[in-house]
Amino acid sequence: MTATERRAVPRPRRVDTTEGVVQFDAPVVIGTTEEKATPVVGLFETLLEREIDDRVVRADEGTEPDVRLTIDDRPSSEFDDPEGYVLETDDDTVTIRASTVDGLRYGCQTVVTALTVRDDHDRPVFPAGEIHDWPATSWRGFMLDPARGFLPVDRVKRRIDQAARAKLNRLHLHLLDDESYALESEAHPELNRDSDGTEHPAYSSADVAELVDYAGRRGIKIVPEIDMPAHARHILETYPELQCTVEDGDASERTICLGNRETIEFVETLLEEVIERFPFDVVHIGGDEWEMLGHSWDECVDCRAKMAADGSETATEHFYAFVRHIHEFLEEHDRRTTLWNDQIDISESPDLPRDVTIQFWRVAGPGRGPIEGCSMARFLEEEFDVVNSYVHAAYVNGWITEEYVLGWEPKRRPSVPENREERVLGGELLAWEPSDEPAREYFERALPSAIPVFADRLWNGAPITDHSSFSRALTRHTLGPYLPDGFDIYRELGGTILPTDWKRSDPSLPAHANRSLGDRTPREAVAEYEAAIETLSALREAEETVYPETADAYVDCLEWLVEVAERDGRGVIDRPWEQ
Repeated sequence: MTATERRAVPRPRRVDTTEGVVQFDAPVVIGTTEEKATPVVGLFETLLEREIDDRVVRADEGTEPDVRLTIDDRPSSEFDDPEGYVLETDDDTVTIRASTVDGLRYGCQTVVTALTVRDDHDRPVFPAGEIHDWPATSWRGFMLDPARGFLPVDRVKRRIDQAARAKLNRLHLHLLDDESYALESEAHPELNRDSDGTEHPAYSSADVAELVDYAGRRGIKIVPEIDMPAHARHILETYPELQCTVEDGDASERTICLGNRETIEFVETLLEEVIERFPFDVVHIGGDEWEMLGHSWDECVDCRAKMAADGSETATEHFYAFVRHIHEFLEEHDRRTTLWNDQIDISESPDLPRDVTIQFWRVAGPGRGPIEGCSMARFLEEEFDVVNSYVHAAYVNGWITEEYVLGWEPKRRPSVPENREERVLGGELLAWEPSDEPAREYFERALPSAIPVFADRLWNGAPITDHSSFSRALTRHTLGPYLPDGFDIYRELGGTILPTDWKRSDPSLPAHANRSLGDRTPREAVAEYEAAIETLSALREAEETVYPETADAYVDCLEWLVEVAERDGRGVIDRPWEQ
């Protein structure tokens, strides 16, 4: 039996199997003798009860548990990594050992997502054997974008659950953009309203505290992003005094002035509020796309004076001076700086602190920023740490493709110079939220699979060679343990990364109409689509899906595929309906 046949995603690094299973009778009993493990026990209870809808209790003294949690005093190197764990089974018990709470938590997630319930057992079972597991990268993140499309706290929590289930450990919240500011501000309350006074939804201090605590108990740290100096239409509509002063012509409406002292005071006050609410020691300051969106720095009286004082000869050097100032400010507040890569001319050695973390997403396109001589490799050669969010692997509603992401390795693609792999901290999946609510339904069907697929590439560097087995494991991961044996929803949907209507003429595309057919005739495919709909509907009726919203979204996809096949008589271009 392979790791993927254990129905665990991300795939464990080492698996040794034996015959048989450990069966969990009711109630499921969890035991630990160590106080340090207590928070994980509480989380484990919550996860198991949601997964198998069963009562979970803690072992009394002298009671043999079904699952035993142990914080091992041996060095973390014994587990290959501080986040590593060892999972062992005997006839009656699963034991999870780790040197840290994080490692123990990941071992629990493996048990939760590898349990199955079969008719011949009618109880949850876990395959017997041993797992020795640890992550390939330390930064395993995903980004949500409430600035463009506000996400209620409950929906953010659901995304946190889905990320924690896949052993991700960072949540990046993009809080400020052209559309709005998604954090309530006491210092700048106008940021939470449109220019006409309409209130924008925003997270209160209590909301943030709730999310920080919820994510923290699941091993996820929240990284806030205040995107500047561009993507600033909302700022400039509400605080026009932060616009450049241009004597002859119009100032930019999307990029703030960097020479105005009021701008610096505004940004620092905003960051102070962010720092007060988010305890993690990383703050993202954006820094992207100011060349594409346009700036007025060369024409601005204040910016020209600031450039002369700093010795900045170009707009890029003016931007670097701003970043250095914000970096120093954050450092004084015990915070580290992260920013997007695309406006840094890495063809030469930039005048930026090397403890700034670079989030790499692409080399800028023509008119969007520096191009010649720029690459992710150059950032690594210049000794920056990098979070890899390369567009073809990380942009869920954009350039991402299944073929690319299944073979993607964050420490190799884009190319990484020899002996620089350790500077690639990991990667981050990006869900840029459209402001149009119907378009946002895309994420309800796409993220449940995209998150664990991406997480596998960060956790386990080995290539995914058995796509069918991985697809079945992913089906179990997203839908729960009560599935019929061999059920593979992604075979029916035509792939594990569902398509987007981004830059496409067809506004629907909830599934892969072409690829879903496989080697079947349209008539055969329709029969199996309908059988899958029946399976999902039965699971929903019995309340046996982990995320009901995901099952509902997949039913919608399958109904669309039925419609396409019946309407067009085909599922691929060259396979007409057989009469």
